[in-house]
Amino acid sequence: MPATPSCENLTLKTIYGETTLEEALLEEHNMLHKLKYWQKREDLLRYLQDHTNDIEATVSHLLALDKTKQCRAERVDLWRHGSFNMCIPIHVTDRRGQQRERFIIRFPLPYKIGEETFPGNADEKLRCEAATYIWIGQNCPDVPIPRLLGFSFDGMQCFTPLDKAPWYTRWTEYIRRHLRSIFGHAPLSPYFRGRNPSRLKYGFLLISYIERRDGVMLLETWEDQQHDKAKRTNLFRGLSQIMLSLSRIPLPRIGSFTLDDQGVLSLTNRPLTLRLHELENEGVPTGIARSDTYTSIEPYTLDLLGYHESLLRHRPNSINSKLDCEAQMAVLAGMRAVLPHFIERGLRSGPFQLTLTDFSRANIYVDKDWHIKFIIDLEWACSLPVQMQNSPYWLTNRGVDQLQGDDFTAYKDMHDEFMEAFEKEEKLQHTGLPPEGIDAPRTRVMRRSWDSGGFFYFHALDTTVGVFNLFWQHIWPRFPHPSKEPEKAFEEAVFPFWGFDAQSVAAAKLKDREEYEADLRALFEPHGEEQKVSDT
Repeated sequence: MPATPSCENLTLKTIYGETTLEEALLEEHNMLHKLKYWQKREDLLRYLQDHTNDIEATVSHLLALDKTKQCRAERVDLWRHGSFNMCIPIHVTDRRGQQRERFIIRFPLPYKIGEETFPGNADEKLRCEAATYIWIGQNCPDVPIPRLLGFSFDGMQCFTPLDKAPWYTRWTEYIRRHLRSIFGHAPLSPYFRGRNPSRLKYGFLLISYIERRDGVMLLETWEDQQHDKAKRTNLFRGLSQIMLSLSRIPLPRIGSFTLDDQGVLSLTNRPLTLRLHELENEGVPTGIARSDTYTSIEPYTLDLLGYHESLLRHRPNSINSKLDCEAQMAVLAGMRAVLPHFIERGLRSGPFQLTLTDFSRANIYVDKDWHIKFIIDLEWACSLPVQMQNSPYWLTNRGVDQLQGDDFTAYKDMHDEFMEAFEKEEKLQHTGLPPEGIDAPRTRVMRRSWDSGGFFYFHALDTTVGVFNLFWQHIWPRFPHPSKEPEKAFEEAVFPFWGFDAQSVAAAKLKDREEYEADLRALFEPHGEEQKVSDT
């Protein structure tokens, strides 16, 4: 009779492959949640496969296809499972079966954005993304984004572009919108609401498909071509133009655009970053309600620090030991204490500007010379303080919390190169004249942020993994210490100021960690879950 394998020798499925108990215990994220993703992905895939006909009928309805054209979803193996969306390619063919156009229908992944623990997050994500597409299309037409061809918040009511509507609907909508204008009501978006003839369980966005002839993901060519100065120049110029275009219209508050059920666009949603949904997906309350917006920078940054503290309290594996817990508490208390040093008094109440917080290489499409052709994934765009705008962190292939020594020097060189391109574009856009002698206020703010360390402070606020490394690497050294062991002295002296209950929370977190590890080990027991993969 074969020996029963130990839990250390078993692997469990994840959405990206497999993991061992040893690997799972080292993860900073809550693996009790992440190990359930693969089954939830299978359930979502099964539902979408079973409703492929409904999806095709929905897209046909939104595109107003006539009987000479047919709408077909691509094979399931061509569907794209992203970080937060399931993307299904749809192609339209004529009577002879020849492909005419392709589109993408995007469904938020409910198990990645906190829909179970915080119902309504999927709806929030869709409303913010649709609103951002519309706002950019109306106010920044030079920013290259895919076409938004329709959307639904609940899978039953659809919003369709007015130019796809029958003539009588267009006339009705024209009269309706004219009357709203007469009575001083907020204008409606250029989409009209109607019932979806094929009901779906999930909301979605329908956007145009980016063919390879129109652009390829920057991530595909970055590794081999990042040292090509001419291509970097084109890329930095394009990034600068997009950032400056989005900042051209000052916004009244910190927040995200959203759409209501009538299609009215407003800047009334909380500033929705992927970090909020990631934390809420683990059951960590962020303390930032969906209706929370801000008219000055301090309350917002304090609320960001608040969700770091909530993470420490509520994630079961947030600490490794009592000393680790006290060190984390000291860092967060220190981050609160030094906040005023990184906020410019004259900028505390604005200007605020639309900022793409997920401006990664995977979301930028370029041609062969690295001219930007499209940017995608707009759901995490927010109106943020100008001080939070800066060069992309990925310019040297290092995480922002890995920029030390030679890596810091290499990044500074790339940062300086980017800022030269940004300054040149700002001066050109400001006057349309040659840039010599012309002021560049946004460039000055970004350079001051770099010189003061604000670049790293605001990045620390945004990351739940690198905040502690960033504090010790780039914030702590700016404040001289007379002690022989300043870090240890700092942790011991400051951690009680994390909160009135710092001592009791530190003790409770040890118990949380023990229970977490026991629950995780139970999942890997040979008799435990059906998702076991193999005896390695």
